[in-house]
Amino acid sequence: MKYIVSHFRFPFCITILLFAIFNVSAQKVLNGTVKDAQHRPISYCSIGIRNMKIAAIANENGNFKLTIPDSLSSSDLIFSAVGFMDKHLSPKQISMFKDGTVVTLEEKIFEMPQIVIKGTKLKEKVIGQKSRPMITFSKMFDQNVPSVEQGNIFEIYEQSVLKAYNFYIIPSSKFAAITLKLNLYTVKDNLPDSSLLRQNIIYRTATKGWQHIDLSSYQLNLNGMDKIAVTIQLVAHQSDTANNFVFGISAKKTLSKDLLFRYQSQGNWEINAGTFIANLELKYAKENRKTKTTTQKEVEDTAEMKTLVSFYQHKKAAAQNGYGRNKQGRFIDIGNAKIYVEEYGKGEPLLLLHGNNGSIADFYLQIPSLAKHFKVIAIDTRGQGRSTDLSNDPYSYDRFAEDLHQITAKLRLEKVNIVGWSDGGNTALSFNIRYPEMVNKVITIGANLNPSGIQDSLIAVFKEKLRTDSQKNNRLLKLILEHPHITAAQIKLIQNPVLVVAGSDDVIKPEHTRFIAEGIRKAKLEIIPDATHYVPFEQPRQLNQTIIDFLTDLR
Repeated sequence: MKYIVSHFRFPFCITILLFAIFNVSAQKVLNGTVKDAQHRPISYCSIGIRNMKIAAIANENGNFKLTIPDSLSSSDLIFSAVGFMDKHLSPKQISMFKDGTVVTLEEKIFEMPQIVIKGTKLKEKVIGQKSRPMITFSKMFDQNVPSVEQGNIFEIYEQSVLKAYNFYIIPSSKFAAITLKLNLYTVKDNLPDSSLLRQNIIYRTATKGWQHIDLSSYQLNLNGMDKIAVTIQLVAHQSDTANNFVFGISAKKTLSKDLLFRYQSQGNWEINAGTFIANLELKYAKENRKTKTTTQKEVEDTAEMKTLVSFYQHKKAAAQNGYGRNKQGRFIDIGNAKIYVEEYGKGEPLLLLHGNNGSIADFYLQIPSLAKHFKVIAIDTRGQGRSTDLSNDPYSYDRFAEDLHQITAKLRLEKVNIVGWSDGGNTALSFNIRYPEMVNKVITIGANLNPSGIQDSLIAVFKEKLRTDSQKNNRLLKLILEHPHITAAQIKLIQNPVLVVAGSDDVIKPEHTRFIAEGIRKAKLEIIPDATHYVPFEQPRQLNQTIIDFLTDLR
């Protein structure tokens, strides 16, 4: 979501934003402080005009600055803070507002006592996303808009005690430090309703990745609720040493509408499909019907969750094993890119091509086995792994195939075998079609001829990620969505043996994988059981032996 932003800087307040274009002379500038009846400053008070994009957040010391255009001079200004009654300033009061004015809020009287759950042993549970999947998108926060809230809805147990909130800050974030305000609400008609807090929950961090907010000291004992909403505001920040600032939280696409957005405390909530990569740690005493539904959903997601956990464990192991960072590795200059390669073993040359946004290290379970039989040449594709890319041209598998041709020429290879995983398989097919005289045999793992061969749900996720991605260089994402364009007529021209491999639960449609195998005259189809798109991680022994048998078969 993009806005026109006017950004005012001053020494004592968080950032103030105006989202309107107006004559600077036709406006009212308010500078003041928010305090309680004992003249103590109220931190991070929300200030805004109902349903308008005119808003501010007071800083830690209660100081604020807000500019109101004359076009809104007839509107009330509302001050809202956790633990206090909302305060309305009338148009007349606004017109008489002077610099340094103190706005006093009355403390809210809570009629309902805190619920204390007694008489039964509480069970522990984690509700929400426990790991970060490979396919995510980012919910970005603008440092110039501290009033914005983003979060999601959680289904909870009828009697729950909240212990912690965990969420995932995207690795590409850039900051020295951030201050976040956590908000909790009841839910009505599937939207946040009233605050559950009696005091601010403020969290400061200088790290990325998983974050943990301890809620145990806030005595958040909830009774009779089946849902709550949890949102985050970016209320203060410090840019990194290069004066860069990027902050976002990972989310994933879901069918249920759990993602929340609100421009300011007096604005309307928006809700969209998806969920934060976040979870609540809680204790509970009793289940209700809604929670049982959630539990069933979690059971259904178990297989996917195990796959994701396994994937990240393998990626971590791959990064630590040394492949892709071998001192004997070298760069091959092909003009507008330097391609990094590593070589292992002796025998017929066997090229290894990794998948989208991968690296040589992804073959850490294949290289030791294959290097006993072949001269393994593992390659980081252009702009991935350690390979560089000096061009700004869109990526395509034909382009990668041309890179591969230059690499084989530099290495003085006349004929090669190729193992290509995912994108690498697409590149292998493109190379095979363009340079058939150079190919002995090809093994593709989870390859596709065109984007329609990928499961529709995953394509939808990629499209959403592209739509919301703040990164300017999204060529790898566009590569998946726009390429390849290999036709049935082209694969019929392939005369050498091809082993077409896929997992039994691959993201490549089964009928598409069969179509590839049936379209190549000397193709052999191998579906690896108990595997997804990550066959090299999940079934390395079976895959390695299948590759060796195929390449050493003299028939």
